[in-house]
Amino acid sequence: MKWAEISIEAEPASEDAVADMLLDAGCAGTAAQTFDEVVRVFGYLPVDDRLESLLCSIRERVRSLPALGLPLHSTQVGVKLVSDEDWTTAYRSFFKPIRVGRVVVSPSWSRDGLVEESDDVIVEIDPGMAFGTGHHETTRLCLEALQDRPIGGETVLDVGTGSGILGIAAAKLGAARVVGVEIDPAAADIAAENVRRNGLAGLVTILVGDSPLVFDGTADLVLANIVPDVIIAMADALTAKTNPGGRLITSGIVTERLDDVRAALESHGVATVEEKREGDWVALVSEKRT
Repeated sequence: MKWAEISIEAEPASEDAVADMLLDAGCAGTAAQTFDEVVRVFGYLPVDDRLESLLCSIRERVRSLPALGLPLHSTQVGVKLVSDEDWTTAYRSFFKPIRVGRVVVSPSWSRDGLVEESDDVIVEIDPGMAFGTGHHETTRLCLEALQDRPIGGETVLDVGTGSGILGIAAAKLGAARVVGVEIDPAAADIAAENVRRNGLAGLVTILVGDSPLVFDGTADLVLANIVPDVIIAMADALTAKTNPGGRLITSGIVTERLDDVRAALESHGVATVEEKREGDWVALVSEKRT
């Protein structure tokens, strides 16, 4: 498969916003390099019949960023075609181990730069084209929320599992059973391989589906790191799959959509107990009424 490598030259203060914009626009991963105080942010789009319209949308959004207080070195959007092999080389050069509390997310091919502690929980990931390396704020917020309360023997449902990172972390933190649901069959295959890589094939199951309802049970802890509109559309199903007294952790929520998401969830029988924030992103921790 061919990929379009999108590059945008930003000021350091705008790096995260540009990366988030590329992800929101449909890029299947981002990376960044710094050259003489200029941050070049890269995103990757498959070369298919949607590419032209996606590029138009990205160019329009890039031109609007400076007016929002997000300075760029240039409003030009670079585009270069690359192969699967070139994409793999690029993302492997940027994906380094990252620590979130006790959980350390590490590339499967290298732990360079990692200083391990005795109680570390190591999650080895090869994300391929699936979302989830631990470097995005939405994933870090979920990893933090997972560790706020000890896990021991619960059933966990991870909706929109991507690379499998959250489900794998939950299993290594003590869950008795984990089910990951992923709409994209290719991403589901990546998640299943990461499950095997971490020695959890008997504990973590990956299902392909577009709804929590493909899981035929209920869970003590439900995770959904997706986007606001999908969380709102799935609010009934997410809460239905959460056991009474159980927790629901939703992330991928930009601050301007927080009220909408919270209202949708609370209308289906959960109470918000915490809002975890990083930058412009929020994760909601909710509990289902008994």
